[in-house]
Amino acid sequence: MRAKWALLLKIQLMGLTGIGKLRKDADPAVRRRAIGGLTALAIVGLVIVFYTVLIALSYCEQGLGAVLPSFTVAVASLIVFAFSFFQGAALLFSVKDRDFVLSLPVPRRDILVARLLCSYIVNLAFVLLIAVPVTVVYFVFEGFGPAALGTVLLAVIFAPLLPLIVGAALGTLVSALTAGMRHKNLLQSILSVVLFVGALAASFSLSFSAGPSGDIDFSAMYDVLVGSIYPPAVLAQWTLTGGRVWGVFAFAGISLAAAVIFVAVEAAFYDKIVGKLMAHAAARAYRKTDIKSASVMGALIKKEFRRLFSCPGYMLNGISGSILMAIGAVVLLFVDLSAVLPADAASDAFLTGMAAGLLIFMIGISCPAASALSLEGSSRGLLFSMPVSAQKILLAKAAPTFLINGAAGLLITAVFCIKASAGALGWVLCLLTVILYAACFALAGTYFNSKFPKYDWTTETQVAKNSMPVMIVCFSAMVLGFAVMGLGFAIGYYAAAAADVLAAALIAVFLALLKKVKLYV
Repeated sequence: MRAKWALLLKIQLMGLTGIGKLRKDADPAVRRRAIGGLTALAIVGLVIVFYTVLIALSYCEQGLGAVLPSFTVAVASLIVFAFSFFQGAALLFSVKDRDFVLSLPVPRRDILVARLLCSYIVNLAFVLLIAVPVTVVYFVFEGFGPAALGTVLLAVIFAPLLPLIVGAALGTLVSALTAGMRHKNLLQSILSVVLFVGALAASFSLSFSAGPSGDIDFSAMYDVLVGSIYPPAVLAQWTLTGGRVWGVFAFAGISLAAAVIFVAVEAAFYDKIVGKLMAHAAARAYRKTDIKSASVMGALIKKEFRRLFSCPGYMLNGISGSILMAIGAVVLLFVDLSAVLPADAASDAFLTGMAAGLLIFMIGISCPAASALSLEGSSRGLLFSMPVSAQKILLAKAAPTFLINGAAGLLITAVFCIKASAGALGWVLCLLTVILYAACFALAGTYFNSKFPKYDWTTETQVAKNSMPVMIVCFSAMVLGFAVMGLGFAIGYYAAAAADVLAAALIAVFLALLKKVKLYV
């Protein structure tokens, strides 16, 4: 008899990758969307490979090529842990299809195994995206050997397992502990932001740890990551350079044992955990002030803000760029730009072009509008049947992106211009860049989401992080932002001015396109 977990795993993987739509759906539009999503993923993968190779080459230049495998395991494991934790209970106890899955004649253990394996395969693909190019660089500089290949392969295969287990366990624990609280979603969102800021601060402290020559000290970075933050990675290093053959096998055994124990415990208490997660907040007596009048547009915008701040995965993926800008504004208060920048790079024209490109990039990667429509999911019929125009609904979904990015962008721009002693033209161009691109990306995200909706999601994170509209907007912001920064070197003010003119034209285009959008259930 075929294992039931294997069938569940196949269904989940086909739905996650879009292969099922490519094989079964006869609608050309659906097939194009699936192919477009896979293409976008491939482009993002190429960008990750490019930067991974650059980091690996930097390690080798400092004579640290021998530690690349364990460094790779540590970095990949920390990223897997972060994503697993932020997904929380949705990773194993999906909200949308929970009732359907629980009604199946399938043991709870098989459900857990299928979902855990699905997450493991997805994370393994990400780890391989980092590990394969690093391993190639490692063998080129350190020499190839069958024993080394076997060690690296075993370490990479088991690398995502332990952080996945720990992240899922802690995420589920936090969700269960806050399930009965009145503002549980807000508390979880705040916790996610705090952890994101902490991880960002740690990343900056590692990135700017410089050696005597002023370059980044990768040795210090390695000591912190592998020696202090993720010690299990050193077990693989012991096998490669320390002559301890048992090291990598101990690493694999610890990871596998953690998975077995986790599945056994979670399966035994599966129904109790689900019951706890489904607990509602404590009741509160009705008050007259609970009902307030508002305009249609105001009510729709308030609904979008409430949804954004009530879902940790959606909020963290949606406003990460805004968080970066807010943190950047605080950091700039304590930085002397004249001491950091070279003398020939401190001109107002140069700084304006560079700042405009950086603002475009950070605003573009913070676009909850690109997934707001998709998050309506199966309840979209209630919204679409309201006596409200499609244009008004879509503009309301774009509003939070514009307001949040605008506020964070204006804050960091004001601090930057003051610290850089910018002239009047620099102030005007940077402020225009913030306002125009906050509007441009908000409208673009909303439009692309209306053209490529993803209503059949099981967790909000799938839409907020992996959907095609999000990838289109983020990739466009990356290309455009880096292009403007590059042009800032050569033409200064004109780079920012040209970017602002382009944004104004795109805003007009997207406003015209949104007037023609029809929303169908």
